[in-house]
Amino acid sequence: MQAFLETDRAIALARDMADEMLRTDSFSFPPSAQYKLSSLNKNTMFGIMICKDINGNEKILRAFAGALNGEYRIPGYVNPCFSITEFRKIEAEYSPLIHKADEEERKKLSAECLGKINALYSFSTWDGRLIELPDKAPTGTGDCAGLRLINTALRKNLEIMGLAEFMIGDDGTIETYPPCKERCSLLLPSMLGLDILYADESIAIINKEAGMLSVPGRGEDKLDSASYRFHRLFPSSPKECFVHRLDMDTSGLLVMAFTKDAHRKLSMAFEARDVEKEYEALLEGVIREEGGIIDRPMRLDVEHRPLQVIDPIHGKRAITVWKRLGVTIVNGRKLTRVRFYPKTGRTHQLRVHSASIGHPIAGDRLYGERKEGERLMLHAARITFRHPVTGESVTFSSDPPF
Repeated sequence: MQAFLETDRAIALARDMADEMLRTDSFSFPPSAQYKLSSLNKNTMFGIMICKDINGNEKILRAFAGALNGEYRIPGYVNPCFSITEFRKIEAEYSPLIHKADEEERKKLSAECLGKINALYSFSTWDGRLIELPDKAPTGTGDCAGLRLINTALRKNLEIMGLAEFMIGDDGTIETYPPCKERCSLLLPSMLGLDILYADESIAIINKEAGMLSVPGRGEDKLDSASYRFHRLFPSSPKECFVHRLDMDTSGLLVMAFTKDAHRKLSMAFEARDVEKEYEALLEGVIREEGGIIDRPMRLDVEHRPLQVIDPIHGKRAITVWKRLGVTIVNGRKLTRVRFYPKTGRTHQLRVHSASIGHPIAGDRLYGERKEGERLMLHAARITFRHPVTGESVTFSSDPPF
């Protein structure tokens, strides 16, 4: 997982927070001699978050990972994602039993105790629900500083404006870290409603799941979508935060904008085809050629919307470069894995072009045949464009889930 809203201001506040702790030799806010920074393990992770409430007032939240000297509730920090009172009851019940038990019984009691403690955890979601720890989650899942901050922001309906997780080095310097892959990535997509791979002050990169709309459709029943969830999480973003779309059945990388200026610049880049996109797909049958170019005009089939058709006379030019990656067997079927490099962006272009050469994308309910329980085997795997603020070329990638 890459950075999640690790803004320059959040990093600056993290440095101020570290300086204050070092100056006072205290990790509480306000400082207290009861909580000495010098008594802590040097690998302690802290976090700071900039938020905004529904009235536009700024809020600064702080968190730490795990427990500090055995304490979970310390002045100046958000609470953990479980009931401390209930945790202490379970701890008091099992500690003497575990202490007296033999090795075999100790293992059994420890596992039982851990199960009860894990059941105490709950995490707020983007739409106001509560979720529990995933089954067989690694020890420490739900205890990271950043996740505690995000959980608090969601629970209090605060908009996240910046986040920095950090450790304080022996020389007083700080090193920042993104949310951890091992634990946080198990919870954050469900909490946020989106798998956000990257976010800064101006753009976000989302890994959209298959079956999710990119933008709202017509009617209340089709409101839920990637852009709807994004704007609900970040109300300060433009309502039309999306700068391009993926078919509902397609998974992969979507770019969102936090500001109108970023949206304008990115939209212009997509329109001018200054964006490089790569897709990965599984096609029906075996393709022996190493690659090629499909140059076949397309248009809407007006009598069978939303289907698109090849039309050399009235269609708009559509160009797809492809490369064979290999042949694989899925459920007894031979499929060819390919990488697509679309040079134009027509609706359903890759799906129509694949079907036009006799090898529809596996799981395509519109231009091929979808087996029961199967998804469209098409994934937006890589995207390169110029950052709307820095002007630097940036590339993001996502491995296909098939």
